[in-house]
Parts: sequence; C-alpha cells; structure tokens
Amino acid sequence: MVLGLMIKAVFQSLCPSCAGPISSYRLSLGVPCNSCLPSSKLDNMEDISKYPLEKKIRLISKSLSDNPQSAYHLMRDTFEELESFEKLFRESTGKNIWSLQKTWAHRLLLGESFAITAPTGVGKTTLLLHYAAYQLKKGEKVYILVPTESLLNQTEEKLKEICYKMGIDAEIVVYQSRASKKKREEVLKKIEEGKFGVLITTTSFLSRRYDILKKLKFDLIVVDDADSLLKNSVNIEKVLVLIGFDEDDVKIAERLIKCRNELFFYLGTNNKEKTENLKKGCEELEVSLEEAKAKKKIGQLAVASATGRQAGSKPKLFKELLGFEIGGIHDYMRNIIDSFYLYKEDKELIEKIKEIVNNLGSGGLIFVSKDLGVNRAKELVKELEDEGIKTSLATAGKSVIKKLARGEVQVLVGVSSYYGVIVRGIDLPEVIKYAIFVGVPKNKMPLNSALFSPRRLLQALIYISDKDENIKARFEDLQSKINKLNPGEQFALRIALQKGTTKQLSGWLGEVADVILKTISEVTIKLDSIIPREKGAVLNLGTSLIERGEDGSLYYINPDPLTYIQASGRTSRFLNDKMTLGFCLIFEKSKEYLEVFKKKIGNYVYSFDPKELSSINLKEISERLILSRMGKDGSKSFKPAKSIMFVVESPHKAKTIAGFFGRPAKRRFGSVVVYEIPIVDQETLETYLAMIVATKGHLFDLVSDNNIGTYGVIKVNEEFIPVYAPISKCLSCGRTFVSLHNKCPYCGESFKIKSSMETVHVLRKIAMESEEIYIATDPDVEGEKIAWDVEMAIKPYNSKIIRAEFHEVTREAILEAIRNPRKIDESQVSSQILRRVTDRWIGFPLSSRLWSEFQKPWLGAGRVQTPTLGWIISRHEEWKNARGYWVRIPLINLFAVKLFKKDKKEAEDLKNAIIKSGSLKIDSYEIYEQQLLPPPPYTTDELLHDANMVYGYGAQFTMKLSQDLFEAGLITYHRTDSTHVSNKGIQIASEYLSKGIGKPEIFYPRSWGSEGTHEAIRPTKALSASDLKKSIVDGTLKTYINVTEAHIKLYDLIFRRFIASQSRPSVVEKLKLNLSISYNREKEVFEKELILREKETGFYGLLYNINEQTQIADYIKEGRIPVDVSKVEIYRGSLIPLYTQGEIVKLMKEKKIGRPSTYAKILDSLRRHGYVVISKKRNFVIPTNTGIKVYQYLSSNYSSLVSEETTRKLEEDMDAIEEGKESYLALLAKLYDALTRLGLISEVELAAETPVKIMDEALI
Repeated sequence: MVLGLMIKAVFQSLCPSCAGPISSYRLSLGVPCNSCLPSSKLDNMEDISKYPLEKKIRLISKSLSDNPQSAYHLMRDTFEELESFEKLFRESTGKNIWSLQKTWAHRLLLGESFAITAPTGVGKTTLLLHYAAYQLKKGEKVYILVPTESLLNQTEEKLKEICYKMGIDAEIVVYQSRASKKKREEVLKKIEEGKFGVLITTTSFLSRRYDILKKLKFDLIVVDDADSLLKNSVNIEKVLVLIGFDEDDVKIAERLIKCRNELFFYLGTNNKEKTENLKKGCEELEVSLEEAKAKKKIGQLAVASATGRQAGSKPKLFKELLGFEIGGIHDYMRNIIDSFYLYKEDKELIEKIKEIVNNLGSGGLIFVSKDLGVNRAKELVKELEDEGIKTSLATAGKSVIKKLARGEVQVLVGVSSYYGVIVRGIDLPEVIKYAIFVGVPKNKMPLNSALFSPRRLLQALIYISDKDENIKARFEDLQSKINKLNPGEQFALRIALQKGTTKQLSGWLGEVADVILKTISEVTIKLDSIIPREKGAVLNLGTSLIERGEDGSLYYINPDPLTYIQASGRTSRFLNDKMTLGFCLIFEKSKEYLEVFKKKIGNYVYSFDPKELSSINLKEISERLILSRMGKDGSKSFKPAKSIMFVVESPHKAKTIAGFFGRPAKRRFGSVVVYEIPIVDQETLETYLAMIVATKGHLFDLVSDNNIGTYGVIKVNEEFIPVYAPISKCLSCGRTFVSLHNKCPYCGESFKIKSSMETVHVLRKIAMESEEIYIATDPDVEGEKIAWDVEMAIKPYNSKIIRAEFHEVTREAILEAIRNPRKIDESQVSSQILRRVTDRWIGFPLSSRLWSEFQKPWLGAGRVQTPTLGWIISRHEEWKNARGYWVRIPLINLFAVKLFKKDKKEAEDLKNAIIKSGSLKIDSYEIYEQQLLPPPPYTTDELLHDANMVYGYGAQFTMKLSQDLFEAGLITYHRTDSTHVSNKGIQIASEYLSKGIGKPEIFYPRSWGSEGTHEAIRPTKALSASDLKKSIVDGTLKTYINVTEAHIKLYDLIFRRFIASQSRPSVVEKLKLNLSISYNREKEVFEKELILREKETGFYGLLYNINEQTQIADYIKEGRIPVDVSKVEIYRGSLIPLYTQGEIVKLMKEKKIGRPSTYAKILDSLRRHGYVVISKKRNFVIPTNTGIKVYQYLSSNYSSLVSEETTRKLEEDMDAIEEGKESYLALLAKLYDALTRLGLISEVELAAETPVKIMDEALI
C-alpha cells in the first residue's frame, strides 16, 4: 500500500469483549475496544500484540475482570483446560500433542459431538482413548464401540496403559463373544447393573444386546469406526438414545428430515400454499426439537471415520440432533506402487502369482473379485498350495492373521468385499508388504436390477443417445424429472423400484416411477440390439460397463474402488512415524474392466496410474519393501498433520473444494456449514485437516444510518474513516440492510432478522481450533476486501492469517494456493474502499435529488450508470432518425440479402420487382483463398457480448451461469480483462486436440500475452460440452450445482472459443458475389461474401459450422440466383441498430468506465430503476421516458460529476490505488471537496448524533 499507511476503519459489533464498535487498528493487534480496555490500562499495546496468543489472552483477560461475558475469558478458560489435557497426554505418551489432535481435543473439551474424518496414522484413536480416560477421571461414564472382536483386546490394553500412566483407577468392562459362558454372563451382569467406568464392545453387540444397554445413559460414546456403525443404520438411533435422547426426540427428527425433503421438492414448484405450509411445519418441528434438547442433559458422541459409507436418511439424525454429518476421505495417504497384468488363462494366473510370491516372499494378501466368489477363492488356495506356496483362506477370527504374522503362511486369500476379513481391521505394517487382486474389485448384477437406480438409467441413456434422437429426448425428459426430486425422494423411488412396490407411490413420485419403468423396458431392448451377441461383448458407460454374459443376458459391471483402496491400504501403513512402501498388482482378463476401474478410482486416488508388470523389477521392489520397513529407502515421511481454516465466499465453492478430497464431514452452526476434510499433498508430503467455511459474500458494508458521518464515513482530522456494520437480511420482506440497529428500515421487523454476525461467530470459533487460517476469497478487489474484513474479525482469536489465491477451482489449484500463500494486499483493499465510498457519496445524494425532483423513491443514480444511460439514449435517437424499411430477400437453399429503403413505397416497389423477376443477377464473382486467424480466448466483456448475440442471454444471467461454472470447477475465474493462457491451459488444449478429437496436427499453442494477475476465461478440463454432460451423469465429475442446459450452452461457447485459440490458422476458400436487380430504370446492387470450405484445417471448423454451398457453382454458370419469392418480406427497421446488452458491455470496456465485476450489475441497475427495458425478441436495450428525463436532469445539473470523462478518470484513479501508486485518502479528499462545492454533501466533519463509542474508535 502506498506510503505504508494503515487502513483505518471502525467495525460495529466486532469487539470480542463487549460486541460493540472497534477500530481496525485494535482488531489488528488482537485487543478489545477502547471502552473495554483503554490504552492507559495496557502498556505497550503494540508489543503485547506480538505475544503468543495464549499469553496475550491471559494478559488481556486479567485486565477485563469487570466483564465476565468477555470472549477473552472464554478463550482463557479453553486454553487452560487444553493445557491441562495436553499435560496428561504428554505424561502418558512421552510426546507432545500434534496440531490435528489439539484441534480435536479443543472441540472435545468444549463438549461438542462430531465426526473425526482423517486418514490412518494421524492419531485419531490415540486422542480419543486419552479423552475417554480424561473423562473417566472426572467420573463420567464412557462407552467405546469397535468394529471387530480382534480390536477389543487391543483397545482394552491401550486404555488400561493410558489410565495407569494418568493415575486413573477405572473399572473397564469388555464383552467378548468368544469368552466362556461364565465370563460372558459376569460381564452382562456388570453391564446391566452399570458397574463400570468404561464399557468396550463391538457394534454387533450394540445391535444384539440393546435390550440391556438401553437402560443406561452414557456421558461419552466413542465410535472407533463409523462404517461399522453405519452398516446397520438402526444402530444410529440406539447410540442417540444412549447419550440421552429419547425415542420421541428421534421420531421428531425423522419427521423433520422428511418435512425438509418435501419442502426441497415443492420449492421448485409453483405450489406456494404447500411450500408455506411445509416451511411452517419444518419451523414447528425445529422448535420442538430445540425445546426437547434444552430439557435434557445430552452426552457426547465422537465418531472416527475414514470412508464413512452411508445410505438412507438415518445418518441425517446426527445432523438434526447433534449438528454434524459423517464424511469420508478420498485423498488417502498412500505409498503404493500400483501395477497390472492382463492374462488369458487361469494357468498363466497361477504361474504369475507364484512368480510374485517367490520374489516378494511372505506377507501377501490375495483378493478375489466378488463376482468370482468364495468358491474361486477356495480353488485358488488349493492351486497355490499345489505349487508349494503356503496359503490359507481368510476367515473370521484372528487365527489366520496370527499365522501370517508368525510366518506360518506366506499369503492369505479372501474375497474383495468392502467389509471382508482382510480388507479392514488388519494392521501389520512389518508383515504385510503386497496385495494381489484377482480381477478388479467390482459388483456385477443383472441389467434390469441395475437400471432400477435412476442415476444408472440416465447413465445408460446418455451413452446410447448420440445417434438416436428419441433416446436423447427420453434422456432429457427423465433427467428433468429426476432433478426435481430431492435426495430422500430419490432414495424412496429406488427402493420402491427394487422391491416392485411402485404402485404404492402416489402423485409426482408415482408418475416418475411409471416413466422409469417404461424407459427401463425401452433401454433394455435398445441395449440388447446394439451389444453384440458373443459372450464378453461390452458397452462402455464411462465408469461402468454393460456386458453380455455366458447365458446371453446383459449384466451391469460396477467397479468398486473403495474396496481396492481399503484392501491395498493394508500394504502401506505407518510404522515408526513413517509410511511403509506397498506393492499392489491387479490381474485382469478384461482390458475394458481395467479401463473403467482406472477411470472410477481417479475420483478417489489422485493420478492413479498403474504400471504394466513387465516394466517392474520385482527383485528391486522386494528390496525396497524390506528397507522401507526399516525406515530406509522407500518409506515416506509425511509431515505431522496440521489443522487449517480455509475461507471462501460461496457455499457451492466450499462444497466443490471439499469434494476434491473426499466426502466431507459437516458441522452445522445455525445456517452456517463447516466442511471438514483431510488434504494430503503428495508433492510436499504435508497433511492438513481443512475446515472450509463460506462467508456467503461480503460480511460488512458501510452503515446506512443517517447519524454516522457522511453516508457512513466519518471525517476526523482531515482523515476519512469508514464505519462498517454487519449486513442484515429481513426474513419478513427479504430486503438487506446495514444498520447499527437490529430493525428492518423497510418493514419495521425486529425479530426475524438474519445477521452476517452468525457467520463471524463461526469463523471465530473455527479460528480458535485452527493452527493457520487461509483466506481464499475471490482474486479481485471485492474478494480482497472480504479477506481483509475476515482478517479483522478473527485476528483477536488467531493471528496466523494468510491469503490464498487461486483462479480456478481445481484440486491442483487449491494445493498450489496453499503452497504459495501471500499477505492481504491492502492496496486492493484501499481501492475497494474508495470505490464503495465513491458509489455512496455520488449515488446517495444524487438519488435523493431524484426522489425530490420526480417523487419516485425507487429512482437511483450512479457514477457509471449515468454515462451508460447516456449512450443508450443517444443510440436510440440515432435509431429513430434513421428509421425506414428493410426488404429481406431469401435466396433458395442459400442465404438472404437485405436492402434498406427510407420510403415504404420504394420498399414495396423493390419487393414487387423481385417477386416478378424471381431471381437476382450475378454481375460478377470472385473465388479466392484467405488465411483466417483464431480469436483469443474470452474476456468477460467478450463472453457477455457473444452469449447475448448467440443465445440471447442477458448480462446478469450470463454472469450467474459463469459464477456457477467457476464455483463448480469447470472454468477459470470469469471476471477478467486478460486473454493470457497459462501452461496448464495450453496442456488442456493439447490433450483435447490429440486425445479428444484425434487432431494433434492443428494444435498451435499460444499464451496470448504476458502473464498478469488474471488469466482468460477457459475450461479447466479437456472436456467438450457433450463429454461434460456424460462425465456428470456417469459420476466421473461431481458438481454441486444443478448443471442445466443453459450452463452447458455457455460452457460450450467458452470451450470452443478456447480450443480455437490454441489451434492453427485456417485457410478458407471464399466467394465474393456482386448481385443486382433492375427495375423502374434503376439498378439495386447487393454484395455478399461467404466461405465455401476450409482448405487447410485449423480453428475455423471448431468454432463455426461451415455449410458447403453445393448449388452455387450451377447458379454462377447460369448467371442468376433464384429467389424464394414466397418469403420476400418488408419490415420496419433502421440503418442504425439499437444497442444490445452485449454491445453496451463492449462499449464500457472500450471507453474504460466499467470493470469485469460491474458490467452486468450496471445494466441490471438501469433495468431495475426503470430507465431501460430489454426487448424480448432481439434483446435490444431501449430507454424509457423516465430514463430519458432522469438523464437530462443529471447531465444538466451535475455534468461534471456524471460525465463519461469524470467516470473514466475515477476508474483510472482507482486502478492507481490498486497498484499502490496513489493514496485513497487523498483521492477521497478531492472527491469530498468537489461534492461539497456542488452542494451534494455538507461541510460537516461529524454528525452530532454519532454514537460516542464509534467516535472514540474513529479517533484512535
């Protein structure tokens, strides 16, 4: 920022101690407001700000003893209890608590229930067992649930050791089904009588013996594996009752889930009465649930999760009753060499497995694909034993695992089932080195059964719709119907289809079921006709296959990547803080199976690229496997995981980012959702627990209260200090406002008010839990201002704040932003402040003058709106003056030509002559070649222009679609003036041209100028519009927006323009025609140029359709071109056309009075104020009488303020500030003087009514 000046501002409600106003200066130091803590009470304030957070909090808290509600006291108490827990943890383990464990401990100590979603080896179980012991020490009753019997003893031993080291004498009761009858009965009696401090059982015990457990209440329940709990969804209800809810509470929550699902559906309909009734019903159920919770002492639930597979509505009970949702990670910490081998005969398979075992030795797991079955696994055991390999079939229990550990068997064989014996719950890092998969893990089912899933049906439809218009229409109709269903309805529909109970469905759901059943029948017949009859013939559906079976029937083949990830993960585990190297080999007969598996697993494992076995040196691999278990060559040292808060603007973007790394756990605080997901950076070996929060746009704006300075800006000692307050929304009238008072200025409502402070409170809470904060708001001045506001709001709670910047929402871009953080750019912040204050100082007083002049309180004025309105009015006048008549002359099977006549009779004479002649004469022609150069990729103005011209999309609508596409991770940032293309973009074009359409020869890479702040608008993936649709339907690409046909069309425009920009020039053959018609002794001449064909293939065919004119040669020979006389027409028009929205946007760009972020808003403001209307047919922008009168008034009275030149100069000044070349305060002073001279603002430094506290903070 210029001259290193600090940005001064006052923020209402942000003092952490009293929730009153506070200066940006004090927030930046992390201290409370002057009223709470005067400078005189705190020496060396700037030095104190440099203290470690805990020390600073204690010091400030000590000085605030007269305010028991201060947040500083809460922070102090939290830090002290955390310190106490850390001390016990350190005494027990001999190690300091890790950053990630500290985050979880922080939440646990505050009594929160939540799901821990994290990869193996980051200390989930260790932390939870220590917390269980900590609660035992307080006399709390604890229940620990583990997935398998084998983990019972292990958990008991660990907990006993922890309790011993922490000096806790606790009664630990463990129920084991394999214990003697007498022992089991003793344990059951203890459980029934509640004679224990901690109970440890499997989740299956919870299912079987709930009759005993339900009489007990637990203060803490720890679930060591979410999957084991979710496998039987009834267990969810049982756990909730065991921590203090009653069955009625659970029923209310279930009704609320159902009510919300119905509301979700009806929000998309016009049934307002039903929608309102459902809203009211949901509100009443929410109140009932809150009242029930308030009356009870509810225990705590902590759930550890890695994959978190879940289905149905039961898991949503956690959300409604405890405020969290279980997630599952995709981005696993892996250190595995993946490979494959395509074999033909079973004999070859056995020989190769023998070769692997002989080279790699003991410690192997063999997984047989489920579709081959247990019998094939048994056969494989025998075949391997016959070859001299010590093999055993993996069965329930620990005996076979112990045999493997002792070296009594070399390999274990099991079925690759997600809950298989050796797929989960086996942790032998020293022993297990490699895994062999006989067939990729997959599920196989009859096609008819598979198509009962609406999503699979859509997948089949889109992949066979390319050459069948009827199927395409069926797909679009069915997709439209299914998209209207909420997740609950989709689940109910799928179950009804599977069970054959669709007749029980009523209303809309019943109609959809009927359409689906009819479509299944049609699709099955179609597939049977197009898939060859021979066994093994397949149709590839992207991430699955349809295959012809031995019996001639069709089967749906669905790869199961999660089972592969779980199973392969047995080979690569943490050992002495390092991850061992593992080796995995897939044996497969079908190349198609392997390809769809690779595509589907790409959603879970980044850059999964298995190598052919022939390219691998097994002896070298064997040595590396052994050395890695000694902590040497091959092992990976992932850095200790740290917790970060990652702040973005949009909830869609938050969800998209979290989705790159898995299915996030969710924590809900009112209407604010925090997405929580581990992020593993394989490049830097950093691991993060990212808590992703959306601000939902700006949190603060200038106050609108009349008693706060000049339109929310206070002038103090020749300085201008903006006063910000949280943005509020009235839920009664729907309007937003910014005021010091919690009352809607429009309708008077004071209860149903939603404030952005709700989000601020959540940001502060998560900031306290996090080691670092990354603020990743949009990469423009608005995003920078939001980032600065967030920094100010959370600085007292965590001072480790950095800015992350990305220009596309992709996995790699997010990682790159985390790797390369920066500081918040205060020059950009200053520029935004100047822009906002200028809008206020010019817009508010001018609007007030308009209200007074025209008696219309909805009128408004703005510094960019007004000159733009002037252009529209000027063009409208030119259009009127040049009006006349166009004669349109369509030529048969060709194009149309037009001629303008001022007089209607002249136009009619010309029309009659053409009809009488029936043709136009070719006076001359020329055929020549021309090289055409491709256009650059889109900038914002060009995109708005073309979307308007091609599809008729308005500017605001195009920006909304662009925003969605950006947040969904499909295009780069859409507010840009740059045409630059990065290396990543060039790679995307190369990939598409070579692999997508097989034309690598036309690839012509261009960067389109030097690298700047932004990049051009381009796709983020090498997917055409049709590929994109398929990828969304088949699940390759997950989007968290409803991708409509309008989105697809705009994406197609962006994609084709970008690919064209990276293609070589085209050489085309052009025809120039001079045509004429003679009548009334006059001769009318027409000139027309058209492209006949593309002679040297380049960009042109990618961007435009070339209609080859086959008949033109005959017409040239004849010397005349026939006219379609029945379609010759006259219509009213003008030689000078009206502006379209797209053309106005281009004009703003050319005249430098707008920005990419404001083009659409300016046009929308003109429309909302009633100054212009948009013609429906041609999208022309037409001024209204009101617009003309308002412009005349403003240009007559305030021309120096609203002229094009003044506006352009202001934009230049703002750019200078953004670049750090000018001081925003100096420019504000200049504008203030100009406005004062015009009488638009008064020469008053401070309004007398300005609250004292705000004044005190402004004077700091």
